[in-house]
Amino acid sequence: MTKLTRQEITTALGIPTFNRGHVLLDTINQALAQDPRADEIIVVDQSDWYPEGAREQLERLASEGKIRYFRQDTPNLPMARNRILREAVTDIVIFVDDDVCLSPGFIAAHRANYADTEVLAVCGRLTEEGIASRPPVSRTWLKAGDYREFDLSWLQRIEDFGSLKGCNHSVRVDAARRLGGYDENFTGVALREESDLALRILENDGRIVFDPTAHLHHLRAPAGGCRVRQWGDWTAGFCSLRFALKHRMTLGRYFWREIWHAYRLGVLNRNTARRPWIVLDRSFRFMKTALMMQCD
Repeated sequence: MTKLTRQEITTALGIPTFNRGHVLLDTINQALAQDPRADEIIVVDQSDWYPEGAREQLERLASEGKIRYFRQDTPNLPMARNRILREAVTDIVIFVDDDVCLSPGFIAAHRANYADTEVLAVCGRLTEEGIASRPPVSRTWLKAGDYREFDLSWLQRIEDFGSLKGCNHSVRVDAARRLGGYDENFTGVALREESDLALRILENDGRIVFDPTAHLHHLRAPAGGCRVRQWGDWTAGFCSLRFALKHRMTLGRYFWREIWHAYRLGVLNRNTARRPWIVLDRSFRFMKTALMMQCD
């Protein structure tokens, strides 16, 4: 196991954003106030709407060299992450959402884990506005089930973790590029896109750490972002289905749970339960999509 000094590790903070305006600016200002701060802040903006003055402030921050700012016309979260990976000239990228509050030392906490060269990714601790934490329990499930079972607000450090969270995770840039980056077929709400990368890391004998000192609070801003109500329940089900079929061997007993979860999200949910003709149509589409994915 090779160790690097923390000073040798360069860090980018990557922020994909969609229609968040001044909330995004607040997140950027927090990032600029970190001590130490990231070596670069990369913003990929997919917005089609801005509150008055927000676009101008973003462009001013870019002209002052405080951020690197890129436009992306097609809203696609994994595509925005991949753009950040391509643009980064650092050893690691820390990905955060555009509506978060960063704890003091957030950048340093992520970066410290990469002194161990075997670490390919880090999942940080997450608390969320309006969502209570579950009581901690012993971690007795399979590592591949961390994406479903583990509450990311918990405080125990885990050296061999099995998942990532989109709004608070980091990756070693060369490793993420080598694995093909994020799968851009996770469209719309892009559910499980980060879990997909996590399992590909595990399937290639990589190591992920859960570090609770790398903490942020997710504000869950009502406008913008990747919400099911905005992008549709079918895209959520499609993404969950794609995730299950890609990783059926790794998921083990979680495979059929994920298939059922995908069906409930995209087919039989509270919006369709009283409209059996829609359930029937979507069930056919669901099975057809699953068969097509099997042939990929």
